[in-house]
Amino acid sequence: MARGLAAILIALIAVYCMLTAAQAAEALEVEPAVTRTKIHVVFRSSGIDHAGNWDASQKKEKVVTNEDMLNELKKRCEGIEFVRDFQEEADGILVFGPPTDELIKIGLPMIVVYPMWGIWMESFNLQAYKGKKILFACLPRVRDASESVSSSRYEDLAEKIKLIQAISKMRDVRILEITDRPVLGSFCGSLIGGRDREKYEKVFLENLEETFGTEIVAIPQEELFYKIQEIEEKEAKKIAKIWIDRADGIRDTTEAEIVKSAKVYLAMKGFMEKYDCTAITTEGYGVFQNYEKGPIPSQGLASTQFSTDGIISTSEILIDSLLTQQLGLYITGQPSFNGDYIIEPFNNIAIILHCECPLNIYGDKRRSSYVIRNLPRWEKYKGGACVQVNLPSNETVTVTKISMYHKRISIFTGKTLSGRKFFEEWDNPGLACRTKLAIKADTKSLLKNLDWALFGQHRVVFYGDIRERLKDLATLIGFEVVEEDK
Repeated sequence: MARGLAAILIALIAVYCMLTAAQAAEALEVEPAVTRTKIHVVFRSSGIDHAGNWDASQKKEKVVTNEDMLNELKKRCEGIEFVRDFQEEADGILVFGPPTDELIKIGLPMIVVYPMWGIWMESFNLQAYKGKKILFACLPRVRDASESVSSSRYEDLAEKIKLIQAISKMRDVRILEITDRPVLGSFCGSLIGGRDREKYEKVFLENLEETFGTEIVAIPQEELFYKIQEIEEKEAKKIAKIWIDRADGIRDTTEAEIVKSAKVYLAMKGFMEKYDCTAITTEGYGVFQNYEKGPIPSQGLASTQFSTDGIISTSEILIDSLLTQQLGLYITGQPSFNGDYIIEPFNNIAIILHCECPLNIYGDKRRSSYVIRNLPRWEKYKGGACVQVNLPSNETVTVTKISMYHKRISIFTGKTLSGRKFFEEWDNPGLACRTKLAIKADTKSLLKNLDWALFGQHRVVFYGDIRERLKDLATLIGFEVVEEDK
């Protein structure tokens, strides 16, 4: 069972669940973590390479030793084991001093630390590190005048190390996809374009295995269709009542339709347990509506519930989006909003929109208000129900997406706005998906860099500015960064 993911899920399910504490205890069960991320530590010197004018006692007071540095990092790196024995397998390498060619050739993600004042900086061939999985950091051997500056240095390095931890956790992720068209489902047309689908998916899976080691388990929609019929009405009504009681209202749907979506949630939850998976994605919308055995109700509320619980649940078999969301959860501790991507250049806004969204977008106890609604483009009072989440305005966000096939990451940042100031019909049935987010951004650059074949028509939104962390992540996994607003 998943190692690092398990601990996170247990904590998030208990704390952030939409459901009550008792019901949270009944949520997806996971085993406790049994192993930790391992980082090889290499010190290229024993300390400062000169005596200066200090006597022994002064040197002990003023010079930061190898063990001092490592101990400061250990305080900030929960769940990470720093090992010196290269006989042990590891997830990354931390080198204090210039790395040897032999270390670089190992190919693991690496962080190189310049021990300032200990050795000359010319020992570091920074140009040679370009294009390799190497990040650079600086810790002085002589203590900073400011304790807060010193603490910030270690926090910065610890954040880089935690990126390796996030990468290592991905190999324990098992994605359950419910589709009749594995691996990439029915909504991947803009990604594959005119390419051979079989070859595209082969490269996709090879890159996924090489980069993260994440596993995908596929089952047909038939299993979901029949499982929904087996769910007890009484159990589904319990879930539906909680969703209804906590909503600001219901619009163009009914309790009976909400119960249908609750059955979808319980069926999905059961499959995750049955197939020992930690994340889930289904088809949706038109594919569900036109399923040959009969319509499948909306999974919008189900995905909202899962994502609020810290379990990534992306609709439409959007595996690139799911991987982006999972990595971001590990890096930030926050869930994210995945949706279709629109650029509106006249008002200089980008718009992200879908029919499911976590309620705890900050990753803490704060909750966004929501309205339960019918699924767009279905008749009213049919097709189950989905959710309009009212996401916070006037906040900095990072919009991103992984392209596993191309080994690239897209990034841009902006500030959230209320879409109602631009479109009177923002919340009304005619405007596509139910949850919408307007983002003030450099749309001229976004249009210049837009490439549907590279990143598809969806993007993932994280609240906060995590641009630099994502750029560092890209370096550590060997992906190219596309800053779409540059």
